[in-house]
Amino acid sequence: MKRSLVLVYAAVLVSALALGGCGAKGDKGDKGDKGDTGATGAAGPPGPQGLTGAAGKDGRDGVSPPPQFRVVRGELDNGIVKPAACGADETMVSATCLVKSGEVAQTPRTIGDNAASCDGQAGKSDQPQAVILCAKH
Repeated sequence: MKRSLVLVYAAVLVSALALGGCGAKGDKGDKGDKGDTGATGAAGPPGPQGLTGAAGKDGRDGVSPPPQFRVVRGELDNGIVKPAACGADETMVSATCLVKSGEVAQTPRTIGDNAASCDGQAGKSDQPQAVILCAKH
């Protein structure tokens, strides 16, 4: 008898499970909460070698920057020493007086903000020339 009761209960359970899947479909449930972020994965393999680029030129975009400084030496014209002068877009930074042998001869005399000259020395054939350093504005 116990055995037949167990078989009846098993048959009822199997029938209930089989019939439970039948019937009208219910409404869709609400969206669940977002899960936690997973652990970072391992890095992938390195990519392939890139293509060779075109040959570049010297300097940025192939253009050298303009010089910031310029050295100007006074001229000697028929024994008369002419002053050394910077251009209109330049300012004189420093000045000195030199003779051809390279010796410093005297202190230069400034002429305004962008020129200098050296006074000639009587009785000397090697007259000093003004040498100045000019900077672009």
